[in-house]
Amino acid sequence: MTSSLFSVAVVLFAGSAAAAPFAGGSANLETRGSNWMNQWHPDAKGYVDYGFNSTFGIGWDNATQIRLAYRGCDGMSVSFSTNNRQDTPQVRYGLNSSNLKYTETSPVSITYASSPKYENHVVLEGSSPTPNYYQICDGPVHSFTTARCAGDMTPYSAAVVVDLGTMGQYGLLPSASSSAYNSSQMNTIQRLVAQADDYDFVAQPGDFAYADYWVKEQSGGTSNLTIQDQMLAYNIINEAFFDEISAFSSQKAFMVGVGNHEANCINGGSGAYGEDICVPGLTNFTQYKARWNMPGDGSASNNFWYSFDVGMTHYVVFNTETDLPPPYYGGDVIGGHDGMFEANVGAYPNAQIDFIVNDLASVDRKKTPWVVALGHRPWYSATAPANLFTPGISVFEPVFTKYNVDLVMQGHNHILTRTFPVWKNGTVQQYNYTEPQAPVYMVNGAAGHWSGLDPVYTPFPDWVGFANNTMYSYSKLTFHNSTHLTHAFMNSANNAVIDEVTIVKTH
Repeated sequence: MTSSLFSVAVVLFAGSAAAAPFAGGSANLETRGSNWMNQWHPDAKGYVDYGFNSTFGIGWDNATQIRLAYRGCDGMSVSFSTNNRQDTPQVRYGLNSSNLKYTETSPVSITYASSPKYENHVVLEGSSPTPNYYQICDGPVHSFTTARCAGDMTPYSAAVVVDLGTMGQYGLLPSASSSAYNSSQMNTIQRLVAQADDYDFVAQPGDFAYADYWVKEQSGGTSNLTIQDQMLAYNIINEAFFDEISAFSSQKAFMVGVGNHEANCINGGSGAYGEDICVPGLTNFTQYKARWNMPGDGSASNNFWYSFDVGMTHYVVFNTETDLPPPYYGGDVIGGHDGMFEANVGAYPNAQIDFIVNDLASVDRKKTPWVVALGHRPWYSATAPANLFTPGISVFEPVFTKYNVDLVMQGHNHILTRTFPVWKNGTVQQYNYTEPQAPVYMVNGAAGHWSGLDPVYTPFPDWVGFANNTMYSYSKLTFHNSTHLTHAFMNSANNAVIDEVTIVKTH
């Protein structure tokens, strides 16, 4: 990042005015018993958490940075960013791109201290499983397909990425001392766009833009930033990321979980500063809470843990960053692994684990024989022991084992790791993948962190079946039927299979 960062600030946040709002009726979500919008509690001006907003450039209403998320098997949450608050955010949609005869609205247009944008959330319900077309403001018409309903045994694939990072001009500077990304290769975001026909949706359990790494570049002398520039620097990196991913997140559901780089303005920095330098709005996961609208109960924890079904698979998203039951701590709270000061989001200390237990206990394995858990920090990974999230062994592993979770997908360590079926604090249940009785763990934190990949730690524990730290990658899950599931680490540069294994299991 160089001084050229500042010369384009107006370009990033300026545009033409939008057309007048569309006319048309809208179904009342409140009468349907939906409470998804309760999680934000904005004030009269749409602000959440604080009453201050810093705006860059000239306000405009074009909808950008569209993010879709499944809402059952007949709906879709549509989130998008604007520079001005929308009195009534709305989405037109229909089954024909030239006849968008339905309109859905919501009252949710929110911002927070230090944000250059308003985040708008609208939920479409009653959509068909065929391609649906939609339009926001006077922008282009996009399409999406709703989730396969639970019990649909049609084969399908999903893409999973973690630790993705901003690419392009505002991405992290490559490090000469690491396996830095080769800019001549196709990066993971470009690969997800190119292969969009190969998967139904994308899941990312944490670490999105790495906007907090402005401080690494500042303290490392690779930019001319000052602490006072943090809001501009953080937002430019963050906005660039959401612009980049919209090429696929506007077409495919993007199901997310929280990571440590969503916590505050400096996480992952050089250690030169403390969190007290962060301006309001750049602490306590504020931007993460405002940007996403995952399926859930509408509480403050809505984007931190939840579950959803797609065809023959039940997914549960869990949170390693906050809200662990005593005496354990999430990685980003006081007492946690990283020594930070973020807050728990649950209504009580055991809220997350109670949700997960109740959720997994209620899974109908006749409809969704496969169960996949997605979270950020791993406790089984081919990395140095100090980098493992050991509370996971006590908090999550017994629950995942008891309720026969098939696959656990994680990242955080910027490497690839495939385990054998493992349980009981590192005991290998078996050295193959036929009828396993314990979960298989896949770590793929090698999606695109521009400063390079992490070292693997040798000798490997016996539960490591495969490890690699030389290629950027995404994971592809293919559910063939109720008994066969294939996981593949895919090389982002050329889409070649790096490692592949098929789990065969009679549920």
